[in-house]
Amino acid sequence: MVTATISGYHGRNSKVYDRRLKIYRGVTTPLTFTFKNEDQKAQTITSKTYEFNILDTESKKSVLTKNLTVIDDGSTLTTKGQASVSISAGDLLSLDAKFYNYSVREVKSDNSREVTYADTGYNAAGTLEVISGAYPDVVDSVLIDSGYTTAGDRKTSSDIYAYPGENNNSALHTVAVYTTSFTGTFEVLGTMATTPADADYFTVQTNAITSKTGITYYNFTGVFQNVRFSFITTSGTVDKILYRH
Repeated sequence: MVTATISGYHGRNSKVYDRRLKIYRGVTTPLTFTFKNEDQKAQTITSKTYEFNILDTESKKSVLTKNLTVIDDGSTLTTKGQASVSISAGDLLSLDAKFYNYSVREVKSDNSREVTYADTGYNAAGTLEVISGAYPDVVDSVLIDSGYTTAGDRKTSSDIYAYPGENNNSALHTVAVYTTSFTGTFEVLGTMATTPADADYFTVQTNAITSKTGITYYNFTGVFQNVRFSFITTSGTVDKILYRH
């Protein structure tokens, strides 16, 4: 829950909430925010865009940024002022279990950012805890940062065993792509062949990335004997890839 700033209005200085957010490794945690004024009345946000950030308390840098999905439809009172975001197991791959700060910013039409407050004391940051141990953690990631096969602008990783015996048709696979100013296409390839040739692979997922510096996460499901990751570079670099099944 957050309060939205209302221009020109200054009300009483009281907490709207004082509750720590908890998100758990190994599962998806849904979060719902309600945007209110200082009288704690929900505000219509149907035409607005908001950005959720998790920040490391030590480095002061953002470690995860996601857009909120606006639930407010402009007519339903029970969802007035509400927007949500889901933090998946893949989003937490690179985050340690500890305390973080979080904040929500409004993204304006000119792409500038405007502050929203976590309480009427005008505190913009809330506290978030990443917790391990409540659910089984995913296995250690496979690091891919070398050994690519190159064909023109395309680079393709070697075969990566995908543990088909431990998965089922709804099995979740997660890949984290670390890039610097990267523009291009990133593909997930899969096969059920035990000793695959290039022709045995099929495309599971194709994703466009534009001018990205940081981490981009993708999830995909299904049973595969092996997977590969392939990317075509227009500009920038893919620094490394982390894969978990």
